Amino acid sequence: MSTTDFLPIFLAGALAFGLVGIVSYFRAPVYPPGPKGLPILGAALIHPKTEYWKTYAEWGRTFGMKGIISFHVVGRRMIVINSASVADELLNKRSVIYSDRPFPAMAGTLMKREKSIFYISHNPRFKMYRKLMHHSFNGKASESYWPVLEREARVMVDNMLRSPADFTQHIRRNQWACASLPSNSSAVIMKIAYGYSIEKDNDHFVAIAEEALRVGSLAGAPGRWLVDSFPILQYLPEWFPGCGFKRQAREWGTQLYTQSLEPHNFVKRELAAGRAVPSFTSTLLQPPDGPPADPEMEDIILWTAGALYAAGADTTVAATKAFVFIMTTQPDIQQRAQEEIDTVVGKERLPSLQDRASLPYVECILKEVLRWASPSPMGLFHCTATDDYFQGYYIPKKATVIANIWAMLHDADVYPEPMRFIPERFLPDSGVPIQPDPSEIAFGFGRRVCPGQHIAEASVFIQIATALATLEFRKAVDETGVVQEPEVAFTTAITSHIKPFKCNITPRSDSARVLLEHALDTGV
Repeated sequence: MSTTDFLPIFLAGALAFGLVGIVSYFRAPVYPPGPKGLPILGAALIHPKTEYWKTYAEWGRTFGMKGIISFHVVGRRMIVINSASVADELLNKRSVIYSDRPFPAMAGTLMKREKSIFYISHNPRFKMYRKLMHHSFNGKASESYWPVLEREARVMVDNMLRSPADFTQHIRRNQWACASLPSNSSAVIMKIAYGYSIEKDNDHFVAIAEEALRVGSLAGAPGRWLVDSFPILQYLPEWFPGCGFKRQAREWGTQLYTQSLEPHNFVKRELAAGRAVPSFTSTLLQPPDGPPADPEMEDIILWTAGALYAAGADTTVAATKAFVFIMTTQPDIQQRAQEEIDTVVGKERLPSLQDRASLPYVECILKEVLRWASPSPMGLFHCTATDDYFQGYYIPKKATVIANIWAMLHDADVYPEPMRFIPERFLPDSGVPIQPDPSEIAFGFGRRVCPGQHIAEASVFIQIATALATLEFRKAVDETGVVQEPEVAFTTAITSHIKPFKCNITPRSDSARVLLEHALDTGV
């Protein structure tokens, strides 16, 4: 057969191949718009290294659809929701589809975290976690923890007065000037979860919990681990060259489990000795009106309580640090809030959570902290349980769905001048149109909304109110008398913190110091 005899066959084949390509092109799913990136790699090379939320918001504006964008990173389809209205439609109204979690190879499979509330699928066990947390931390039940929150807020403020240069450590960690007084955030969570009181410096339980936060952030960092993009690598033996990540995952998985197991066993020992302090764990392990928890329920309690520290400690710390920054840089806001407290509460006692409804401006400061310095700018990622379509765009099953909380709370169409800290946004009769409550966004969406929201808000509120009643925050001055202007900058992590800054903290008056000491001594 001559070459010319092959020509019709070649042309027919080429035509068929072209038709298949055209049909495939027009049948290809149309994802929400976003950066195209490169073949295979997708947006890997252009993905931001810091403050992803700001870039995602900018991509939303650039690609012509502010509410939702998509892109892929080495084949992983990412859906980013940039507007509250789209989040409401997908994450709330279609929560049956959007309530799963991605289960990454590194932080999930290899570290054996399938029972973690942060990675567990929307299954019966997850529903039990939610049921236990809702029962203990709903709006009414959370009031039982008010005395703990009030005392620890006073401890935090007292520590700030004793060693003001270490204010960040007093907010966050177990480092204080008077060794008999625990740090605020750690103490609150450990007391609520386990009935455990921190009585000494460098407390063991706090140390392992803090390390667990660090490990969890490293293991779950997007794009950090090649095995997350190529899960087949998880099946290579640990000794194989380049598989050190498997050994690291095994060690980290054990470490995170220990962080939950050790305080859980502490409660069991206290119950056996008859001296357990009422707490989330003790009450569930040995209910006052029922039989002790069986092994399955005990395992559920262990994993649920273990999530409380990771879920609550870091976010409340971030919010309180942002509050201190704002008071340092905006004395007019500080003064107005102090005047409200002096008028409503007076100077003969400290604020309590019973006063919250009577302190609207302080409440507005709390709301604006949640908006302006979103503690969790992208929340925890969601995952689709099935294929879905939104406004004609295809959202595939197992896509990673990111709620860009920062973008929603900095949407200029909803919050004018979003980069400014303006508490009056939420104050009736202030001359400014009332804007949406950021707490409806800041704590997540749908079936994955934070179950500890009431505790978290109450905790930050009483810290703010107690600090305003007793302290003055001012910009630091160096040895030459030059005022040091703090920089507005935030860290990049699951929980975003204002970067370290210096400030000058003093008591509002001698009587305020005496009042604080009296309250700590007497509990009044």
